[in-house]
Amino acid sequence: MERISSWNQQLTSRALDGLEAIGGITIYGPRDPARRTSLVAFNLAGRDPVAVAEALNRAGVESRAGCHCATLAHHALGLKPPASCRLSFYLYNTPDDVDQAVAAVAAVTRRTHFRLLPAEYPRSRLRLR
Repeated sequence: MERISSWNQQLTSRALDGLEAIGGITIYGPRDPARRTSLVAFNLAGRDPVAVAEALNRAGVESRAGCHCATLAHHALGLKPPASCRLSFYLYNTPDDVDQAVAAVAAVTRRTHFRLLPAEYPRSRLRLR
């Protein structure tokens, strides 16, 4: 379990480093990966978190958006809507997976609109926990 925990911290640290370099992003939780789980919740300025998650999913990066069973925390943070987007990593992920996820978030921030794709569009190839 210690090796898994250490691996998750390495992946989380890499994700935090990459995501912090993206303009307009707000990351929630402690910066120290040893003080958090391998989940990174964030919002992009002016973007609906659900639309961000949908765009990431279409880009091949599984993500989730919503209140994540933490509605009171989202309200305490003053989020409108009370939601965030999240990525999470686990023992089966690699540093390349993290880099792919960070690159996808950066690409979403550069887009001026999100195009909805047909339901039969291939689902995500990168599996994040």
